[in-house]
Amino acid sequence: MTERRNLMRALGLVAGLLIIAALAWTVFGAWDVITTFDWQPSFGWLALGAVLVFVSLCLSALAYEAILGGLHRPAPPVRATVGAWAKSLLGRYVPGNLLMVVGRAVMAQAHGVPRMVTLAATTYEQIIALAAAAMLAVVSLLDIGSSSAVGPAAWLVLGVPLVTLLMHPRVFGPASTWLLAKAKRAPLGALLPFRRVILMMGWYLVTSALLAFGVWAMMRGIGGPAIGDPVGVASGFLLAFVISMLVFVVPSGLGVRDAIFALVLSRQVPGEVAIALSVISRLLLIVVELVFVSLAAAWGRRAGRV
Repeated sequence: MTERRNLMRALGLVAGLLIIAALAWTVFGAWDVITTFDWQPSFGWLALGAVLVFVSLCLSALAYEAILGGLHRPAPPVRATVGAWAKSLLGRYVPGNLLMVVGRAVMAQAHGVPRMVTLAATTYEQIIALAAAAMLAVVSLLDIGSSSAVGPAAWLVLGVPLVTLLMHPRVFGPASTWLLAKAKRAPLGALLPFRRVILMMGWYLVTSALLAFGVWAMMRGIGGPAIGDPVGVASGFLLAFVISMLVFVVPSGLGVRDAIFALVLSRQVPGEVAIALSVISRLLLIVVELVFVSLAAAWGRRAGRV
């Protein structure tokens, strides 16, 4: 089983890198189109986008802290949880997000949080956050889907928010107890009330919107007004994000998200330019994320070893 998982992770990484390579080759082959495009860089828009993405990451970290605090008392110091959450982001670039979960579990255990509680908190977080992003992505799906530009599988995004129902204690409680029993572990000591799940859904709607509009602002800061309206681009980015997350074997949606987001942008700018912008958006997001991880980790160290 372990060998099979390792093989799937390796194949996912290779698949993602091949898609990125194909996108890069397209950009290289169409360099004349890209260089003749009327680029209108604006530091102000870039800065605004970076700030929005950074705030989104901060709120996402606090959302996870609220979920973990609802599952375990006493909760670890906020700084410790935020620092651990930030550092675990680096594990997203391993297929299946396994390293991210393991990293959180190890760091939280230093503050007395059982590993199974961290796993439960991460499950709540991932499902609720994905459902919130899917709700906002529907705008783009209805627009792009009408042109048959995406495959029929993309319409599965419409059903993602319904997965939140699995977080109801009457469902998640027996399911988690059964799974833990199979692993010879004790049941969870606490579950999130469903009203808390709904509240967290609202929280993640805000974080998703900030992230998406931050990406639009950064694209606006590079390509100028030709990029398109903020709602279309922002919801299109979330559509690309949700679909890439459903393809969980590819680390951090590598290549998948970039290709779909390029498709969204290509409705406003030449396809080659759209691909270049999509790749640039990933690079910019990585830079903002690394800045956030550095600052959050430094802040977390003040709470002791995380």
